[in-house]
Amino acid sequence: IVVIGYGTQKRRNVTSAVSNFDARALSERPVGRVDQALVGQMAGVTVKQTTGALGKGMSVQVRGSGSITAGNEPLYVIDGFPLATAAPNGSGNFSLGNPLDNINPNDIESIQVLKDAAAAAIYGSRASNGVVLITTKRGRSGKPAITLNAYTGYMERSRKLDMLNAEEWIDRSTEIINAQWVASGPGRTASQTNEQRRQILSLPVGQVNTSFMTDDRWYQPGHPGLRFIDWQDEAFRKGLTQNYQLSASGGNESVRYYVSGNYTSQQGMVIYTDYTAYSARMNVEVNANKRLKFGLNLNPTYSVNNDPGVEGKDNILHQMVSFTPVQEDSMGLYPNVGDFGQYRWSVSPNSPIGKLQYTTGETKRFRTISSVFGELQIIKGLTAKTTVNLDNIDNSSKSYVPYIIASNLATRQAQLTAQTSGSFNSFRKQTLVNENTLNYTTTINGVHDLSLLAGHSYNQDKIDRIAISSTGGFSSAVITTLNAANGISLNRDNTNEARNVLISYFGRLQYGFNNKYLVSASIRRDGSSRFGANTKWGVFPSASVGWRVSEESFLKNSSLISDLKLRGSWGTAGNYNIGDYSSIPLLGGYNYTFGGAGVVGQAPAGITNPDLGWEKSETFDVGFDLGLWRNRLTMAFDYYTKLNSDLLLNVPIMGATGFNTFLSNAGSVRNKGWEVEITSRNITGRDLQWTTYLNLSHNRNKVVSLAGGQNQLLIPSAFDISHSILQVGQPMYSIFVVRQIGILTQDDLNKGVALYGSETVGDPKYFDAKNDGVIDANDRVIVGHPTPDYTWGITNNVRYKGFDLSVLVQGQNGGSIYSLLGRALGRTGQGFTDNALGFYRDRWRSPDNPGAGVVSKAYSTFGRIKNTDWLYSSDYIRVRNITLGYDIGKGLKLKPVQGMRVYLTLENFFGHDKYKGGFNPEALNTDVSGSSVYPEPGDYGGLPLPRSLVFGVNVNF
Repeated sequence: IVVIGYGTQKRRNVTSAVSNFDARALSERPVGRVDQALVGQMAGVTVKQTTGALGKGMSVQVRGSGSITAGNEPLYVIDGFPLATAAPNGSGNFSLGNPLDNINPNDIESIQVLKDAAAAAIYGSRASNGVVLITTKRGRSGKPAITLNAYTGYMERSRKLDMLNAEEWIDRSTEIINAQWVASGPGRTASQTNEQRRQILSLPVGQVNTSFMTDDRWYQPGHPGLRFIDWQDEAFRKGLTQNYQLSASGGNESVRYYVSGNYTSQQGMVIYTDYTAYSARMNVEVNANKRLKFGLNLNPTYSVNNDPGVEGKDNILHQMVSFTPVQEDSMGLYPNVGDFGQYRWSVSPNSPIGKLQYTTGETKRFRTISSVFGELQIIKGLTAKTTVNLDNIDNSSKSYVPYIIASNLATRQAQLTAQTSGSFNSFRKQTLVNENTLNYTTTINGVHDLSLLAGHSYNQDKIDRIAISSTGGFSSAVITTLNAANGISLNRDNTNEARNVLISYFGRLQYGFNNKYLVSASIRRDGSSRFGANTKWGVFPSASVGWRVSEESFLKNSSLISDLKLRGSWGTAGNYNIGDYSSIPLLGGYNYTFGGAGVVGQAPAGITNPDLGWEKSETFDVGFDLGLWRNRLTMAFDYYTKLNSDLLLNVPIMGATGFNTFLSNAGSVRNKGWEVEITSRNITGRDLQWTTYLNLSHNRNKVVSLAGGQNQLLIPSAFDISHSILQVGQPMYSIFVVRQIGILTQDDLNKGVALYGSETVGDPKYFDAKNDGVIDANDRVIVGHPTPDYTWGITNNVRYKGFDLSVLVQGQNGGSIYSLLGRALGRTGQGFTDNALGFYRDRWRSPDNPGAGVVSKAYSTFGRIKNTDWLYSSDYIRVRNITLGYDIGKGLKLKPVQGMRVYLTLENFFGHDKYKGGFNPEALNTDVSGSSVYPEPGDYGGLPLPRSLVFGVNVNF
């Protein structure tokens, strides 16, 4: 039996693409989040662990990315409660809450993913990215069953970024300073001593110019007065993790219950980061009589996440790896903090250790998911059900940056209170859903199986926000609340309220003849307040057919083929993930002059589009399910093509309107691919069992059309020129940079090769794509794309008597990642003596010592255009999980104990990739984009994945 939308169905009768995850494995493996359990488990379901930060959700995509601006996360349905999610922002953070936040994985009974539109269309306008159905555990009649699951262990970084050590930094900095000195005037040579340079510069005794002079202590034995520091070793740690879960279930013919409680405590792999969560669950079903049933699901959760701002552009992780590894010994780990000044040859800001220790970044979230339902059997086979669901999220976050880690020493001393800053943000998000269904099932003459579904749904989302921030006014490093500020000066404060309503009508027909020929069709009509006056309603039909060939007489008695089903499907679904008021006229604040005085006023903030409607997806799918040798070997194969059209894009318009663009349905993207899932029961003995699960997916993504007939659209970058592009015929967000083809030699200069700026020998050599003799932004070409071509996973489960072993290996191939962090760590302009990536050991030093021939010299007089020097393959293979367990319950002979299992788990201990520009080839920091509309991918300082070792015990009473 598998769960489908608004019902269940026998697996053998399913005619659409549905993947199933047996959540019983969650009780045998410590998993912190539900989405973590899905990594590498299903074909066509890509789960990216984009960050190692605590409490952050993962990126889940079903059959690729189809939307450019409206998000690609699936719809989650938890015990029949549909919960949409917005796309994650930078560092994997779902700012308005991820439906999977704080849900205890041990409460999960089963997970199904509806991958094609025929399966998902019953959810209409929210299903174009697929649907994840999660069913939690229920009580069963019988004596109470109590389960305790506890584990503890540690987590640490899975890798260390290769940076120059202190000695290597001194070598590179000396090279930079000498180059700057030689270039600063005639008669100046690298061999001149600091004293000679001081005299040439007419500096007083004891004064230095750090641009042209080195620190004499660098070269003295023991480096007196200096301290060599590996900032990564100081900032990362082994963090304690622990989890305790207790559940009880049972009941009788009238009442069944399942209750549980969960406590999680995690110390982050970065010092001064931690995460604590509490959750409880109560699922109760009551049979009032033979025809009437009631139920209640209640799931309150509470979490506290302390993160001072580790990930992302210019945040602490970026500063940690770039921070100068040589410091004054007297400052210890706190240069430029409090009363300490800055090491003169350090161009970095305040100590990253100081920032981690003194910065406050706290997020608290209280959430309750609740459902009540009543179910009445009107006549035999006809059931009416009504459900009321409520998801309430109360979220608050505050930050505080004290003056002791702000600016420089002189400014801190002169402007004590002006250097503090803080903020407070909160929101309350409520989702109310009422659904009413009629379901009729019958079998006619023993050969005609018929199931009919009709339903109505009302969905309301409401969110209230408050935000306030201040720079200056704080006078205490201990009292961090804004009401403690003295003479507070606000730089941002606002309140916001938004609401949207979705009304739906839906139906489905399922028919089977003689257990061989299967037909299914569904339709849904959605009306949303988010869309224009002319397009508020959308219709989403689907149909699928199946033929159970193995039930035909010519195969029914086959000893080879035990099951064979051919199936095909077509369907449409939608995506309504845009702003609540994007289709109606809004007012924005504008100042103007009236009577010679400035007046605050309001004016339209954009152009109204009454035709703004849903994004649509249309999917065709053909596949088969195969079982061999009495299902010792089973396989599911699908080939699909999915066209996402009417994509929400900003269309250029005439400037005479007062605006540059307006939001419209104007683009399309196609995903095409295949996927296969194989289960092999290799050994099925009494004492020894061995099962292998394999899944493999291939997906190709292509932009089909853009707004206004454009051929391409450059994605604005947060800095410098764009490095991502949407181009017709190419994958979404293709990487668009200049191609580096080597290092310039004197021979290249003599031949007159194209140069970027005032390049000379030892600088990068670029490909002149335009063949115009000049290297500039016009020479950018598409060099890769962020979406992998292949994703796969292999799980082997072995059981021998009381022992069990599970090994999950997972990987991806064919994608690329662009490292903005690597670019920031490779700056070569004047004064850039921050630390650099380790491959700068093999840099060009002279024509006689060109190094590896791919890394340019340490110093240049100009910046560097975005190029393939920071382009990496995102391919990886990773042993995600190894769990070894032993069942010792029977040997204990303790009367209350029905079973006991102890286990040891290794997570992310082994793996291989070629990514040298950061910690994680799956990293995704969307804050590298210069536009809030386009979530440009890239890595600007994503944390490494945590490597963990955990010991646990399961006890059944």
